[in-house]
Parts: sequence; structure tokens; C-alpha cells
Amino acid sequence: MRARHCVIWRHLQILLIGLAVHEVSMAAAPHETGFLDRAVTVKEVEYRYEVYVPRDYDRGRTWPIVLSLHGGGEYGADGIRPTVGALAKAIRLHPDRFPVIVVFAQAHADGTPSWQQASGEAALVEVDKALTEFHGDPSRIYVTGYSAGGNGAWFLAYHHPQRFAALVVICGFVSDFTGKQSHVFYPGIAPASAPDR
Repeated sequence: MRARHCVIWRHLQILLIGLAVHEVSMAAAPHETGFLDRAVTVKEVEYRYEVYVPRDYDRGRTWPIVLSLHGGGEYGADGIRPTVGALAKAIRLHPDRFPVIVVFAQAHADGTPSWQQASGEAALVEVDKALTEFHGDPSRIYVTGYSAGGNGAWFLAYHHPQRFAALVVICGFVSDFTGKQSHVFYPGIAPASAPDR
């Protein structure tokens, strides 16, 4: 009986040591940083996007998340075009100023209002994925965008106010608008008769 207890105890010790080594290696394992390629599928359509992860990323803390919505010139399905200028360029020039996870969503060029339909839904799914993957703080989710992306930021914040702590809109519009270069018609954020929120 005593020999059996010794064998059980040894197996338990080996198991505990194995778990401890696994925990230490997981904590010490570096996480990918920089601009990372990602994709989600929403209603059987793939949406590619980029996630910026700071160099000093640490899994042991929670991170704010910024959803960045591009303007009318970056439509597509490659996931890369939204990281050419604007916020992505600022991050590349001064990464130390951006201790935040940034989701660079991309709207498809299918003639629909860029962020007001499927691409906007996909952007929210992308944020949810980043929350899980990068230990995001759900109380510190921010949305920003310029031009058509500004319209999208207004739209998403108006229709999902509980999701965002704040928004930063650059050259965004809220009333009906047709893009001069894209020729995309963007309906207003809400009917003029809608009550203020």
C-alpha cells in the first residue's frame, strides 16, 4: 500500500512540475508584435484586416483597443491598404506613442455604404476577436475614422453607443453624401427626425 502511495505521489509531482514549466514557458513566450494579418468571416464573406500590437505587449495586463476606419480611397479585400497612411503612418514613425491595440478594418468595394452594413458588422467582429486574442479592455474601446471612415465612426458609435468609450472623427459627415471619387452614396447616420442620443 505504501509503495502505491509513493508511485501516486511521484506521478503527481511530475504532473505539477510539468504544469509549472508550461506556465513559465507560456508567460515567457514572446508574443508577435507589429502589424499582424488577420481575417474574419461574416455571413460567409471573408474580411481581411490588420492588428497593430505594440512592441512592449504584455499578456499580463489589459489593453485599450482602437478601431480605425479608413476613408473612401482604401476600399478592397487585401487588408493592407488601410495601413498605408494616416494612423498607421503615425504609429510607424512613433511607435512609443501608441501603447494600444489598433484594429485596421477594411470595407469591401462593393458599392454599399462602406461602414453602415456588412463591413461595419465585420469591424465589430474584428474588435471582439482582438479583445479575446490580445487581452483587451472592453471598457476602453475607441473608434476613429476619416472621411468615409469618419461617417462610419459616427454610424457605429450612434448605433452601438455601449461599445465605445469615445470616438475621434476626422472630416466625417453625418448627412446624405455621395463620394466625388468613389461615387458611393452614403445615407445619413440617422433620419433627421430621430431624437438626439
